[in-house]
Amino acid sequence: MQDAASKLLRLCCQNSLYGPSLQIVLNFTSMDLFKSRLCWYDYVEVRDGYWRKAPLLGRFCGDKIPEPLISTDSRLWVEFRSSSNILGKGFFAVYEATCGGDINKDAGQIQSPNYPDDYRPSKECVWKITVSEGFHVGLSFQAFEIERHDSCAYDYLEIRDGPTEESALIGHFCGYEKPEDVKSSSNRMWMKFVSDGSINKAGFAANFFKEVDECSWPDHGGCEQRCVNTLGSYKCVCDPGYELAADKKACEVACGGFITKLNGTITSPGWPKEYPTNKNCVWQVVAPAQYRISLQFEVFELEGNDVCKYDFVEVRSGLSPDARLHGKFCGSETPEVITSQSNNMRLEFKSDNTVSKRGFRAHFFSDKDECAKDNGGCQHECVNTVGSYLCRCRNGYRLHENQQDCKEAGCAHKISSAEGTLVSPNWPDKYPSRRECTWNISSTAGHRVKLTFNEFEIEQHQECAYDHLELYDGPDSLAPVLGRFCGSKKPDPVVASGSSLFLRFYSDASVQRRGFQAMHSTECGGRLKAEVQTKELYSHAQFGDNNYPSQARCDWVIVAEDGYGVELIFRTFEVEEEADCGYDYMEAYDGYDSTAPRLGRFCGSGPLEEIYSAGDSLMIRFHTDDTINKKGFHARYTSTKFQDALHMKK
Repeated sequence: MQDAASKLLRLCCQNSLYGPSLQIVLNFTSMDLFKSRLCWYDYVEVRDGYWRKAPLLGRFCGDKIPEPLISTDSRLWVEFRSSSNILGKGFFAVYEATCGGDINKDAGQIQSPNYPDDYRPSKECVWKITVSEGFHVGLSFQAFEIERHDSCAYDYLEIRDGPTEESALIGHFCGYEKPEDVKSSSNRMWMKFVSDGSINKAGFAANFFKEVDECSWPDHGGCEQRCVNTLGSYKCVCDPGYELAADKKACEVACGGFITKLNGTITSPGWPKEYPTNKNCVWQVVAPAQYRISLQFEVFELEGNDVCKYDFVEVRSGLSPDARLHGKFCGSETPEVITSQSNNMRLEFKSDNTVSKRGFRAHFFSDKDECAKDNGGCQHECVNTVGSYLCRCRNGYRLHENQQDCKEAGCAHKISSAEGTLVSPNWPDKYPSRRECTWNISSTAGHRVKLTFNEFEIEQHQECAYDHLELYDGPDSLAPVLGRFCGSKKPDPVVASGSSLFLRFYSDASVQRRGFQAMHSTECGGRLKAEVQTKELYSHAQFGDNNYPSQARCDWVIVAEDGYGVELIFRTFEVEEEADCGYDYMEAYDGYDSTAPRLGRFCGSGPLEEIYSAGDSLMIRFHTDDTINKKGFHARYTSTKFQDALHMKK
């Protein structure tokens, strides 16, 4: 006989199964529960969601094993209840999170497996998205980082305009740049993510939603002339020569126009008098195919400052108001010359209802773009110049000797130019995770490397333990450390003690920022060590390529070891000539600084005799004024025991 307590005994257990951005498959391998009509007493219940009121997938009892159950999203609710009828062994089930699946809802998020951590190797996930009838599928990316390759041959995300793999291809994506927003032509979209067996990245996260084309409505969104659909909305635009009225739907006559001439002049309304208030003028300039349009402002005077909130001129490559923006200009500073990316240019002028100024006058002309046909033969980027063109490579690649093809450069850079720009990987977008890059900068002998930061944004940490940039005073990481930098504060300019500077950039697996942009240049002067082996000294970093610069003042102190002197032999000497060498000159001092005995001041052309120091040091000073510049000098120095005589031309 059972006691009262056992008659009231009931057992209840609930579990919520979760797989981030994945579907869940639940497989029962054993089932032995008390069987009752409608499974009223003992049962296991599975629901498609995260709580007990989610849609029911099934209630089970008895000994029949259910078919596998699959969630439509990333959660399953499993609830087990038993009554006082403690009969049967219970159940046993296994569950697995799988990527991809059929998604039938109007909004949600899709992520690569294991996001935001790195996706796993050898994965293939297929999502089939269906939203309500009469709508389109809109897709907007929040994050994107997939192994980069020119043709996305390894890891990639494929999107198709329809329900199957045979539907029209929208895009094949990889790399670190977020794709543009995507829209299907129906209420269905097909997506496939593939990873190979090697490199893994953070993957992607994208929001999908139902999208309607308001411009397809009978009234075209209420637009009088043209309706332009945007993801999640729409806008009205007017034909050339018209502008939007205050209601943003009707159009009224405006200044501007459609121009097909190869060159001409565009002026603000009322030129050369002040332009009127409340004007909106659009000029659309069209050149023949394979031509580019350049715009040069001759006079520019508009209300405003850097903000350009009131009156402004806006220049775009293309004819539409959402084409690529070259710049928005106001104030009195004349813009630089602007060149379109295609054979179309759009110039828009707008004034408000208050202050008026003189306006602007601009000249436009067209030039044939050699890049327009077959990309100029360039593998990556073709840059059109007036009358010619040149090829450039994307970040991480360098130009082949044939000046057209690009080959992978890796992340170890050797730089020997006198000046240039350094950027972190993927600049100006966020640098990728898990990267280590180095730059070995070397300058002309006798000239120090200088580094000046223009932009700097690296993950912050008090000790820069995560992402950081390290600088070394020499050719490699064995040289003395000049500093380790992170955060968003720009480091002060750094000058190496010699002709080499080594940079090392490191990023870990988590937070990414924009990185850095820096200019490298050279500074003359410094402390040099004379040894038995001959070393070189040049008047300026671009010796042989360009004449020396104006207004230079360089002091070199050449020091030999104790008991030795310094010998200086000139191979080339060409400095502006003047009777007293009062303009440009080279001076030599027999010591560490200009308080030591002066051995001579030299200018003019022709070889100089050797110079020897009496002690262990020699100072060389090079001075130029702001006018005539010559070739400069090239000298060799070494340490010597022969200090009996000093040879020089005074």
